Amino acid sequence: VPYVGVCEINFMTSWKLIYGVLNFTTLLYTIKFEVMMGTLLKRYTGLALLLMTTVLIFNELVSFSSPPCFQSDGAADQKASFSLQDVLIKIESDRQPRELSEEERYQSLMKLEAEALNDDNTFTKHRLKLWYGGRCIDTTDNKLVVAHCNPEWDQSFSLSNDKSEKCIVLNTARPYTLSLGSCNDAIVFNLVNNSVLQTSTVEDEVLCVNPVAGDKVDVVNKICCLGAPLALTPCDPEASILEIIPEQEFQEDRQIFKAAVVPDSSETCNFKACHFNKPADPVEILKPLYSTQCQSVFDCVTVVTKTARRPYLVLRLAQSIRETKGYDMKIISYDDGPNDYPAEVWDEIGKYPHLQYYVGEDEDMGISLGRNLALKLVKTKYFLLVDDDHVFNAKTNLTKMMEVLDRTDATLVGGKFEGFMKFAGAMKFGNYHNRQEFAIFSGHCERNITEFENCEQCDSTSNIFMAKTQPILEMGGWTVELKIAEHADFFVKLKATGHKVVYCSDIEVINQQESAEERSKSYQKLRYDTGRKNRMFRLMNSRYNVNGLFWCSAYRQLENGNLLCLETKHKIGYC
Repeated sequence: VPYVGVCEINFMTSWKLIYGVLNFTTLLYTIKFEVMMGTLLKRYTGLALLLMTTVLIFNELVSFSSPPCFQSDGAADQKASFSLQDVLIKIESDRQPRELSEEERYQSLMKLEAEALNDDNTFTKHRLKLWYGGRCIDTTDNKLVVAHCNPEWDQSFSLSNDKSEKCIVLNTARPYTLSLGSCNDAIVFNLVNNSVLQTSTVEDEVLCVNPVAGDKVDVVNKICCLGAPLALTPCDPEASILEIIPEQEFQEDRQIFKAAVVPDSSETCNFKACHFNKPADPVEILKPLYSTQCQSVFDCVTVVTKTARRPYLVLRLAQSIRETKGYDMKIISYDDGPNDYPAEVWDEIGKYPHLQYYVGEDEDMGISLGRNLALKLVKTKYFLLVDDDHVFNAKTNLTKMMEVLDRTDATLVGGKFEGFMKFAGAMKFGNYHNRQEFAIFSGHCERNITEFENCEQCDSTSNIFMAKTQPILEMGGWTVELKIAEHADFFVKLKATGHKVVYCSDIEVINQQESAEERSKSYQKLRYDTGRKNRMFRLMNSRYNVNGLFWCSAYRQLENGNLLCLETKHKIGYC
């Protein structure tokens, strides 16, 4: 029975008090003070302390139970008369257990590493995030609705507190919308595959929790429009999937985004992301005492690339390095599964002794996870990120990139694709197209780096860059849920964490893509499927609580420094 608890008594302080008093009692017994206090006093000391402990515990319990129920948590929760952090969902059973995917195993590993650094590993509060649309379940007027996943709002549900005065109930007649009501009418859920809340309590019909259209509550709304009600409808293979995220894990994931979360507001730049729009601090040249010069590219740089069943492209990349540089470089490549390549492929890979080629188990690992796994294996000071369809040419100046990182406090230096427009530019949050959106202004960089010819300081570059390994690892690398369309999110994280980016127009690679006829059907679907790509962009929007994303290819800078977009492309909207 999923309870919504609003009164919770915490006995932790009482137990600490008992522990402290008992320790003090033991101390007294170990001190031989019979002569000073007399044998009689020692005999009754334990009894006196026990009486004192009882009185103190009673006072503690009274003080903990005294606050009234439905006490508001203040400004952090303005949508309900109680704190959602006291919500409890009790699950009857977990049916159809399944093996973890490669992404889930990676996330579990990251969680274990985080827990190793944290003594308090007890996660009792959880966010309910809608997997397909990337937004969270919240309440408005006691009704369950779709909302932004805002780390500053009380949206977490408890899985351990059994003290409650409200439960999740539903309209007994169609449409079966969900709300909060008496626990006598609570719904009993089964958790299926650790991700689907399912029930068969309504007319013996198997139904799932789904977001639905506001005016058509029997129609599942997969993209999760804000304010859409939650209801019990026939289960949907995508819309019914929930991510049950421990609150501490959610807060850690959004820590660097808190300054970029956009609260509800229609006023111009009246939200917390405004300061994100300010230019980063200028790149500084390091004094010789504080800079370490690399002696060779081979010793200091590892190439990192993610491929998707295209080992022949990775081999072409390795061969282009050998031909243009005159030597091999360390390369770490991660591929999607399964590992069923014939011996001939591995024989070709073996011709490049510094190429580490890993094949995962999942058929759809995603770009972000593959890059993160490869990055964790890098042992050099810097890494060079390229795509598998890149080819080096005479202008792939790795020595210059290495020198920029050696001599400045920049974290990343990027180049461009031969024959392509300047992709490097600025990133802004703002009110565009009558809604709050995230915009990328291609071509706009803030300032030149005078010490390095043809180099500028920007917010982002193309996917050809060299970066300092350790800072990117500490930032968390790429966001794993973004299997594609990960680029903008990576550079938002970079800027949000105070890292500086340099772009050099005289550094380039060839982006030698396959034609549509040459691409395999599986790769075509993973990389170019419109529905999949739009969903990934919406997930990125949801991470920053904006309702749109677009690239601006032509713009004009106003006198106040703001950018006015004149030509928009790749516009992705979100309801």
